[in-house]
Amino acid sequence: MMARHAKHVVLALVLLTVAFAGTALAAGGSRPVLGGKAFAPMGKGFGTAAPREIFNGGDPSGLVEKIKWSHWGQRTATGWGETSIFKPHGGYYPQLVRSELRATRLGRCTKNGRPAYTHLEERVPSRPGGPLGKWFAWSGEKSICHLPSA
Repeated sequence: MMARHAKHVVLALVLLTVAFAGTALAAGGSRPVLGGKAFAPMGKGFGTAAPREIFNGGDPSGLVEKIKWSHWGQRTATGWGETSIFKPHGGYYPQLVRSELRATRLGRCTKNGRPAYTHLEERVPSRPGGPLGKWFAWSGEKSICHLPSA
């Protein structure tokens, strides 16, 4: 009789733990976010965990779509998506190209804020179908927490 009661208690605790964990994950839990919403208030993806799309609110080269992340929550998260790139003499190539992203410098954007990657780098090819180029800081900024410097 006591063993049956103990099994019910254990089962109830397991169910409560799973329900609580699911609620925490649905609410964002403690997963780090990508920078701060303040970095791109008219953009997308900043201030969220593992965004599938980021946009800094500027021109088409500031938009990366269909992002797939690996190692999110670890020291360095890497992502791959699609973006637009400039033609050498102005305008954009008509086709999207591969973009590789690297989020680093886990910290916080605000004193009591969620853990956040505070630095983002990207590399893209110089032409469609070309090899990926060198890493550069997203929007040329050291931090993706606050509005870029003018």
